[in-house]
Amino acid sequence: MKKNSQEWISGNSFVCIKEHFRLGILLVFLWGKTSFCSAQGDFFFNLYGGSTNLWSSVYLQLPTILINGIVSTALEDYNNLNGTLRFDILKLKNDEGKIKLDNGSYWGFKAKDMFRNFQYGFKFGWQPRLSPFGVYISCAYQHRQFEALLNPDGEEWSKFRLNYIRPGIGIRVTPFINLLEKSGWSPILEIGTAYNYNFKCKAPYENEKKQFNNGMTTSFALGARFETLSFTFGAELDNYNLFNQDFTIDNGSSYPYKDIKSTHLTLYLSVAQDF
Repeated sequence: MKKNSQEWISGNSFVCIKEHFRLGILLVFLWGKTSFCSAQGDFFFNLYGGSTNLWSSVYLQLPTILINGIVSTALEDYNNLNGTLRFDILKLKNDEGKIKLDNGSYWGFKAKDMFRNFQYGFKFGWQPRLSPFGVYISCAYQHRQFEALLNPDGEEWSKFRLNYIRPGIGIRVTPFINLLEKSGWSPILEIGTAYNYNFKCKAPYENEKKQFNNGMTTSFALGARFETLSFTFGAELDNYNLFNQDFTIDNGSSYPYKDIKSTHLTLYLSVAQDF
């Protein structure tokens, strides 16, 4: 019964993200029909690479800077400035309290710190210049690596390495559109959702992917929109438990993650292009 329930939840999650994309495409079509004749459409774009370590965030974005440079050559009004700084907060707990974690150091120079959690992705959106509403799609690859002391009485740390693909969709709101026209800037609000799909992992119990759940992430961001740039500061919050509490290693006799709960929050600062 638990396995069927898990499959039902997973199946409905895929249906949910599929319906979100259908809704987004419909909204883009409707806005395009109503705005084509009255205002020139604006697009915003963010291609980024980086990690939750300050130093590796700098040079992991070098490939995206190169790509942005190629795009800048093709589009005269496109500036070669894009990027995202991220700060990762992961917490685990069980019935006995907090579980000790090694999630890497944000300031660390060691390889285990700089390459522990990184992400490459893009966000592409459309918002008419005279409209307060816009939509965007996104997709990212995320690598997450950490160690956890699941048995507080032992000394052996369990190692986890997960690889995700994250398609998403969202909206952008420019509430004071007149301010953008008169002063050249306006506050903006972005709200989005993405689906985290773990397609490969290295973990205890023969690297079985069923040890982990897939699920949705919600993002909120506030910032400022200018003529050619947008700056946003936001947060991404996972809406699901990382570990599958129904996972069993001996046909139902024991469940190694039955009482483990996770909290994952990422803070980010992003620069996107408006063109």
